[in-house]
Amino acid sequence: MKDSELIDGLRAAIRELIKPYAGKVEYGNLRCQISEWDEDGCSKITNLALVYETPGGSTDQINVSFCHERQTFVLVEDSAGEYETGSVPEVLERIKPRVEGIPQKRRTTLESEIRRLLESGTSPTGIFPQINRIMQSEFKGGTITHLELRDAMMFAVQFSRGR
Repeated sequence: MKDSELIDGLRAAIRELIKPYAGKVEYGNLRCQISEWDEDGCSKITNLALVYETPGGSTDQINVSFCHERQTFVLVEDSAGEYETGSVPEVLERIKPRVEGIPQKRRTTLESEIRRLLESGTSPTGIFPQINRIMQSEFKGGTITHLELRDAMMFAVQFSRGR
């Protein structure tokens, strides 16, 4: 199979995979970006990055690189380092749970920020303006939904009470 067929196949499959989640705030305004470069040990790399934001506007991504010379895809994984395969279905199998886990990752980020604010002396009532500021973020994926706001405020109350 030609490089372009493999990359086009992966691109189409990823776009289909993220279709239900793309552009939604609770998935951090998920989108796909493609770039290419040359690298030592591998003549040409095509990178497909699934880019999304966490509350407050920090950008995160899920990367799949295709090494044209070796005809393999390389995924950078959170805990396992790198995973290499020549199979598009394997790539999708490893990406799907990470995409589906974006709302939980966003919630964890928001809870960490609330915990940091409370531990630094912000009162529980002082949390609301901070969270409201995030809700008004200029980055679509950096903002939060009303459900995330509700959950964040519940977490702030519970955490401040020592639960």
